[in-house]
Amino acid sequence: MVRRALLAVLLIVAGCAAPPRNAWTEASLPGDGPRLVRDAVACGGHWYVVGGLGTGPAAWESRDGRTWRSLRPAPLPGSYYGPRNLLYAVACANGRIAALGSSPGGAHGNPRVSTWYQRDDATLAEAPAPFETYGGDTAVDVGRISGGPAGFLITGNRTSGAAAWTSPDGRRFQLFENAPGLAGSRTPARDGVVLDGQFVLVGGTSVWTSPTAATWTRSDVPAGAGYTELQRVTRLGPDLIAVGQSGDTFGAWHNQAFTGWTALGRFGTANQSGARSLTAAGGRLYAVAGGIWRSTDGGRSWLGIIPPRDADTPAAVAAQNNQLLLAAADRVWLAHGV
Repeated sequence: MVRRALLAVLLIVAGCAAPPRNAWTEASLPGDGPRLVRDAVACGGHWYVVGGLGTGPAAWESRDGRTWRSLRPAPLPGSYYGPRNLLYAVACANGRIAALGSSPGGAHGNPRVSTWYQRDDATLAEAPAPFETYGGDTAVDVGRISGGPAGFLITGNRTSGAAAWTSPDGRRFQLFENAPGLAGSRTPARDGVVLDGQFVLVGGTSVWTSPTAATWTRSDVPAGAGYTELQRVTRLGPDLIAVGQSGDTFGAWHNQAFTGWTALGRFGTANQSGARSLTAAGGRLYAVAGGIWRSTDGGRSWLGIIPPRDADTPAAVAAQNNQLLLAAADRVWLAHGV
């Protein structure tokens, strides 16, 4: 009897540690040709996934995570690179999405970046921008996009240091490069978050904050032994949580109401892909970092989530209510109660 009771307890604990493989339900994305799925977000009670088809950029929308429809891409008239974009990042602000896309071009094959915004008519439209907004002689990279009450924030880098692009609605972005507080930094910016009246960038062991994106205040986070780099950041209630490489593992950092950053739990084994995705819902954190991870205590401890059988290279996770959406390679899966 004691052995049976102990076995039952172990089974319950194991079930809490990671969902069984059959907890995932695969969804089919519409469209012709091979699909490439790069990022996902929950927005306004809907799910969105972005990537590309063999014919160009692609985005999909779903209310329930099971049945999906395509958002029609609407490149600018005469645009050469827009129709060839692969959408690689997506964010939500005030119930609408905006996305980043790129395609190689020019003599050196450098990425030609476009931004895309959601219209009322189920289209995702390419936004106009001068070439120097994302390219030009001072360009380095255009990385992530995030959204919040003040609109959208793009994180990237220029030859002067970390850079930011902002837009209230995703239709036009303003570049802030060589800005006070950002200029001269040797630390690249990797991700950002938009709060009510505050923009935040993270990268390396640095965090930059600004109410307007015109001038920035830089602070440092605790770094342990070995290489440290904050690579993704998200909001968890009133606080911020960042994850990234911490020595030979991944680590998490916490900020409470901008009173300073503290190092939290470490997990997994660091790899070249780094932390690729971080999201929060229902008081839980979910990360893609050499696997899929979950934290129920604000990043202090992490448990691995068993991925679907065919999800060899997880790209992104999105979460809302009690559901988790996983994007990997050319497919998406939905899990309940993870």
